[in-house]
Amino acid sequence: MRDKPSIMAWRLMLIFGAVVIALTLMEVGTRLIAPQTLVRAYNTPDPDLGTYIAPNADYVDPFTKENRYRVRTNAHGFRMHEEVDLSHNRSRVLVYGDSFTFGWGVDLKHTYFAKIKSAIETIVPAAQLINAGVGGYSSGHVKKLMERHLPMLTPRAIIYFFNNNDLVDNMVTDINYQVTAFEFDKSGTVTLHDIQPFAPWKRFALNYTPYGWLNQHSHLFVMTKAAAKQVLGWKRHLSTPQLATPLPIPQAQFTTALPEHSDQAAQIQRWVSVSEAHVRRLIGLASSATIPIIFVWVPAPNEMFPTLDGAANSSLLRAGRNMLTRLASEVPGMAFIDTATMVPIGPKWLMQKGRLRLSDGHFNPAGNAWYADLILPRLRTLIVPHL
Repeated sequence: MRDKPSIMAWRLMLIFGAVVIALTLMEVGTRLIAPQTLVRAYNTPDPDLGTYIAPNADYVDPFTKENRYRVRTNAHGFRMHEEVDLSHNRSRVLVYGDSFTFGWGVDLKHTYFAKIKSAIETIVPAAQLINAGVGGYSSGHVKKLMERHLPMLTPRAIIYFFNNNDLVDNMVTDINYQVTAFEFDKSGTVTLHDIQPFAPWKRFALNYTPYGWLNQHSHLFVMTKAAAKQVLGWKRHLSTPQLATPLPIPQAQFTTALPEHSDQAAQIQRWVSVSEAHVRRLIGLASSATIPIIFVWVPAPNEMFPTLDGAANSSLLRAGRNMLTRLASEVPGMAFIDTATMVPIGPKWLMQKGRLRLSDGHFNPAGNAWYADLILPRLRTLIVPHL
């Protein structure tokens, strides 16, 4: 006759097995009947950045509105085919940016990064351009990346594709996104402070529990979490300032209506001054490493194809470009390529409207090719002498 401890152990094993089988069946059923949008499996939690790109990832992204595309990363988490060459005879160039530089929605060969990499490395075989772009990153994220990368990779130059929506992202105060806090003194001077994103409990859950893994792999978990939020009445409210006139930037991740400001011009200047503070920090890091930094503007749709109803949007974007132009004229070691001034005009160009972007606003293969061709002549002139 079995003793009581062994009987209890068998019962616990049977209960555990039944739970595992039930959860497995529910997971399969959820995938078949109500598939969820999972967190992309090439993302990995990072205490200081929120999420980062996982090293040695190989992932086919099924959650895009157009065709699926493949994401493969190297040992450093950079989206590129080859590993970083740390030998002294290579001239490494770190290329920063957000999802446009990362190459959202298209295979690597169709990204503008791949096209400028091929062109510049053909001219200077010793050069190696490194894709350090990460989707959704603000200038504060880039600053933290530069602090990691500069001592480790010792680049010869930096290229930062400053997206038009960085002017918005740099103002976001959402706890789940913000990595840099800002404040204004009485004179209007901006002070930046690096912070960690997420509430402490969520940061712990993402980095030290299976929570992050379940968000990437379990349709049942994601559906259950969404249902629980709905029952509890919990809704995430993004904390983003809003101009008095609506600011319709399609690429911006954060567009929520908060209290309006009566003085539009002053508010635009406030936004731009925060981004200027970010830019000055990046310039300072590059200067400390005695390397040049080149900012390249990623144009908004209404800069490529102007519309009559984008007045507030155009004012903000123009103010941001003017800020970068001014800094490039004042600060040694910084250059700026204002692509908005290079966009073609005329009926033939207007026929391209709608043909260069994916439905979510990112460049499609044709848009990436157009943008690479637009910037390459000026970029070659600026970068090649440093390699």
